[in-house]
Amino acid sequence: MQAIEAPNLTVIAFENAVPIAQLPSVWQDIARGVANVGISDPQGYVEMAQLFQYKLEQGDVDLFNEHPELDYLKPSFSQLFGKLAWEALDFYGHDWLKTSYPNFTAVLEDLESQGAEYADEVKVARIGWELFQEFGYDLPASFYHVHLAPIYRDHVFEERALRFDKRDIKHKRSWDAILHAGKVFAMQMKVQSIAAKYGFTYQHGCGCNSHLSSIDASRGVFEYELTPEKRQRWIRSFIWTAWYEYAFFPIVPNTSYLV
Repeated sequence: MQAIEAPNLTVIAFENAVPIAQLPSVWQDIARGVANVGISDPQGYVEMAQLFQYKLEQGDVDLFNEHPELDYLKPSFSQLFGKLAWEALDFYGHDWLKTSYPNFTAVLEDLESQGAEYADEVKVARIGWELFQEFGYDLPASFYHVHLAPIYRDHVFEERALRFDKRDIKHKRSWDAILHAGKVFAMQMKVQSIAAKYGFTYQHGCGCNSHLSSIDASRGVFEYELTPEKRQRWIRSFIWTAWYEYAFFPIVPNTSYLV
């Protein structure tokens, strides 16, 4: 964790980071202010990306910091995870482009026009819209797409195993990363508090199912607000977690036995 001086490094908050020029091109565009994004603090996000890329491509992790006897493995780790970090940052850089986000107005209008039998789908769409009202462009587009996903299924309660169901296979890595980032509990609480107003709760299991379950409306509604002094911290923690979950996804052991 100790910062070192080198011509090809940047120091951010007393930690080593890669220069902006070593980030995927979309992040370089964000840094220059030419990317079509709505992030409220683009500089902060770029700095996070610089730190993230450095830590994985240089093996600046507890495994090596706490176990010097494993230093001989660091080059292999860095080669692998440097690539995975790059893939994660490249995906999320594009995921923050405004063109990647759902058109909530169009989605709601379409569902509402289909009558009472789509009442549950309308509720899910309104949950997505309220989430966007809460977090806006500070969270990536995949955050909203995964929470809208049930409206595109046979019914909103249908379960799909992201890693194994071919219908969602193209989303498995990004959606799984967002769902696992829910381990940042304050963010998960806010999602659930909005969903609870509509009689739903979002659940995600280690078998990689993403689905809605109904709850008892008479006792299931609760209110939760992110405290202003901690809001930015929770959002950044959520993003950081989504990034490493996306990076680690291809090496996580999985089995259909759990599904």
